[in-house]
Order: sequence, then structure tokens, then C-alpha cells
Amino acid sequence: MTLCNDAPNSAMCKWKYFIILGFTIPLSFGAEPFRPRDGSVPFLVYFSSRYRGLCVGTLVSRTAVITAMVCITDPTLLTHDTRAINVVTGTSYRHPRRGIRVQVTKIIIPKLSNNTAERTYMIQKSPAILLLYRKVPDVLAEVPLRPIEVYYKGEEMMSLHEQCLMAGWHFFYKGDKIYLPHKFLLQRNVRVQFVAVVKKTLWCDTITLKFQKAMINRGYTGEFDDDDVSVCVRDPNREAQPCHGMYGAPLVCRGKAVGMLTAPEAQWSNCTGYSNLVQVFNSNNIRPFMHCVSSLFDPEFTLSWEEMKKGLENGNGEEFDFLPEIYDDMRYDVSNSEEV
Repeated sequence: MTLCNDAPNSAMCKWKYFIILGFTIPLSFGAEPFRPRDGSVPFLVYFSSRYRGLCVGTLVSRTAVITAMVCITDPTLLTHDTRAINVVTGTSYRHPRRGIRVQVTKIIIPKLSNNTAERTYMIQKSPAILLLYRKVPDVLAEVPLRPIEVYYKGEEMMSLHEQCLMAGWHFFYKGDKIYLPHKFLLQRNVRVQFVAVVKKTLWCDTITLKFQKAMINRGYTGEFDDDDVSVCVRDPNREAQPCHGMYGAPLVCRGKAVGMLTAPEAQWSNCTGYSNLVQVFNSNNIRPFMHCVSSLFDPEFTLSWEEMKKGLENGNGEEFDFLPEIYDDMRYDVSNSEEV
């Protein structure tokens, strides 16, 4: 562990119109999470986490991945996972025989406070960089690896109702079943969901209070971060939500990774809320760290936001394919999402 001391598918899509400064702008949002075209999210990887089960990572170069710090560190024990971590790359289909497993040789995290409660708080909000053992040649990969540009400099602000997307292997969709006690089924195929940036005070008050209460219960007595730390996003149709098994999943806006899902103390208990708080990379509390590790960022090319969306929409609308055997204690009593 190294410390950085410098601190849609058109058939499944509905058109929404927003009036901004007198102009009508059509925005296309997914009505439900859909399977994107194979190879259209080449920056997405995943790995097994000792603390969070399944975690998502985003390639920032061919040999570096950014993910959530909670995936490699236990906020309760304040220890990091010293076991070998293998990142699965080169596939959007989760299966033991698919993809290429690359060993992580070094983990870079922000410098943490010596105060236990403050450390816990920072771990919940921070990213981590995983350095990979080798570069995977295109000829070996089912989906050639392509890193995405990371937005962290704070020169632009995301606007209200801006269209973004999140990708990963679990979305809680309206009508999904919850297998008690609190068990969700993960998909084999990667899914994409279009989301909109919305008012935090209107749609994310509940999740904000849950997070603050969880931190207070952990002994945190400091001030909570300002509004620049996170953004609130939701499916405009209020039917789907990135949820369990998605920690580290990137929020992509304008063709760049602008933030990711990091804080399970709030997200897990809000899985049926259909809104998310996403930690942004240009927030004041982690921007020094992002500048410190920025020499590792090498996107190779700039993604066209419009072309990226068109590529995603060329996928197909296959049914969800679940992995019920992923859980050790699966029960057969089910409850509907509307009842939770």
C-alpha cells in the first residue's frame, strides 16, 4: 500500500425534453438498464473484494484502475486487504472462464488521518488506484482494453438535468425481487443505465442523512463536506438504481469519468430509493490526491460522447441473466421492491 502524501438501446429509450434558457433540448434516457453493445464500455473491469463482494473499476490507463477505497480497505478495522487482488479485464460478461485476470502489484490511496473516526469518514469518500502487473495486448482480449479520460480539475460544472450514464453488474429495477435477508441477484452481462443530475436537496436528502447518521454512529464529530463533494443522480423514470455490487462504478458524463459510487454506509440501505449520491473526482477533499496520481492517467484517445452513446445503443435487449449461486445463504422467501 502506497500513500500519496500530496494530499440506449432505442427500443428501451424514452425522449425527455428540458427547456434551458429558451432552447428545447431532447435528452434520451434509458427506461431500464440495458445490455450495451459488446465492447462499448472497454474501460470497465471488476474484481472480488474482501469487504464488498464485487467491486467495479475504471481503467485510467492500460495498467492503472481507479476504484472505491472501501473495496480494498475495511473502515471498521482500518486495515487494507493484503491478499492478492486480481482484476478481471477484457470482457463485459462475468464468468470464471471469461476475461483476463491481471494481478494488482501496488495500491495507491490518499493520506489518512490518525484519528479513527476521521479515517473512517475519508475511506468512505475516497478513490484508490490499483496498479496492474502487465499491459494486456489487444490480441488476447475479448474486449480490447481502452481507458477513459478522468475529469478532476474542476474547471467545469455539471448542469442540472445533465445526461450521464452508469455501468456495472447490478441495477435494482422496479419490480425486482429481494431475497431475504437483503440479498440481490447480480447479472452476468454488464448493464448500462442513463441517469440525470438532479437537485440533491430534493432527491438525495434521505441518503445524505443516512450517511451522516452512519458516520456519527462510527464516532465522527467533524463537519460534513460541502455540496461540491458529490452529485445526486437518478433515473428520470424512477425505475432503476445502481446498487449493491456497484461500488467503484463510474459516473460518465460528456464522455469522461467524473465520479463514482463510493459510500456503502448510505447506498446499501437506500437500494430501493432510485437515487444515488456519487462522489465526484473534482471535489476539494480528494482533488489534491487526484492531481498527485494524475501522471498515471493515460486515456490514449478522447471519447466522443455522442459516438459513445450511439455505440451503446447498438446492443440488444436480452433478458437479465442472474447468478443466484453467488450467495452462500440464499433463501427462497422473496419480497417485492415496492414493499421494502
